[in-house]
Amino acid sequence: MIQVSYGQDSIDFFFKEFNVSVNRTTLQGANSENRYGFGLGAYHSLLPDKKINIVFGFEYNRTSQYIKFMYEGHFAHATDLTYNINCFSVPLGFRLNIGSKKRLFVETGGYVDLMINSNRVGTMHTYSPDENNQINYTKTEIDEKVQLSNAVGLYVGLGVLIPISKIKLIIKPDYKFGINELYSYQDVIFNRYFRINIGIKIN
Repeated sequence: MIQVSYGQDSIDFFFKEFNVSVNRTTLQGANSENRYGFGLGAYHSLLPDKKINIVFGFEYNRTSQYIKFMYEGHFAHATDLTYNINCFSVPLGFRLNIGSKKRLFVETGGYVDLMINSNRVGTMHTYSPDENNQINYTKTEIDEKVQLSNAVGLYVGLGVLIPISKIKLIIKPDYKFGINELYSYQDVIFNRYFRINIGIKIN
């Protein structure tokens, strides 16, 4: 007698964590103000059954910041600038699971930000001398792409895993501290921000 059994094929995804995030820059100062942004991420954990995991992944993060004044050369300056910074991020960190049920964790590590298609919106003021050495003042609204340097940084976060059916809900606030300058002339631009990540983990 021949027995035939049937079963469903199971799909094992490489990435088992997915999240969306809301961020806000932390660059408030005399010449700058914070703005909101958003992001997406997918992650994979090595040593998932251990107390300490190695976590890496891929993210898209968009941050914004407002700059009141920027020097643009001897005959120009810009005001009321909103920089929208888009970056493809690669984080690598360590996750320390806390408690016997491993529902709380602390995560820290580093990341690389690759800048893609960033822009700024604001007002350009120019003071160009004519043939009679008279200064001609012009005021122009600008919306233009900007070239920014790639960044490296450190991050730290605290998270909680909430079991729901066959998945786990992840809530993780974290802070990303960009170390190097994205732009440096008379003024400098950094990318540093606080995030709230909400996502799922597939068992």
